[in-house]
Amino acid sequence: MTMISNRIQPDFKKCLEKANMILLSSREISGFPFLVKKVVKGSSNIPCKTYLKAGMYGVDMKCFGSNDAIIMDFNNGNKIIFYNESISSKSRIRFSIAHEFGHDQMHHKLNDSSNYQIQEIEANFFAAQLLMPEQIINELIKRGKRISKENLILWFGVSEQAAIKRLDTLRKIDFSKRNYDEKDMDEMIVTKYKTFIDSLQSCLDVVNHNRQELAPQTAQAAAMTGSYHEEPADAPEE
Repeated sequence: MTMISNRIQPDFKKCLEKANMILLSSREISGFPFLVKKVVKGSSNIPCKTYLKAGMYGVDMKCFGSNDAIIMDFNNGNKIIFYNESISSKSRIRFSIAHEFGHDQMHHKLNDSSNYQIQEIEANFFAAQLLMPEQIINELIKRGKRISKENLILWFGVSEQAAIKRLDTLRKIDFSKRNYDEKDMDEMIVTKYKTFIDSLQSCLDVVNHNRQELAPQTAQAAAMTGSYHEEPADAPEE
């Protein structure tokens, strides 16, 4: 077995559970795409600030290890997510903020270089589930909707890279293997976002037969199998 860190493999089940709890509990999410910064603030009290404002908090922008976003833990126990407001893609900013929020929710040790790759994969998976819930996508498949790259971009406000990766991930899921608790969680999420799901029923699909898509016949999707791959480290919003 190839070890990519001390923890050997990502904990996708935990990532899914953490993202699902935010999807269910957040008052800031009623549909998609949503304002990621408000969700982060409402769920964790972590503010999101631009890179330009980093100096106000005694942070040197030159020390940032990311061009997109970074979460910083200050000595007083407070955390701040700084994001690069100069990025032209709002969808990339959204994903990046959600990615950093994932580090917080997964209780990652930010300076743990030995588990860096594992933590990045987990944060990406968390962000993908938060922004493009698999339960909603599976419900749309059941209703006969075409799950294409273009539709994911349109419906969830994500980047092309994130949409392509999400399709790849969903093809590796088998919803028929869900246990009772997982099915119950799926039903609760679908119920909460029923209005959003219903609204897509009347929407025209973005049709491009030369692009990747997840057809209704492939909908048997979802239990955690350990076969998930890293979502794009592209990111946050607003």
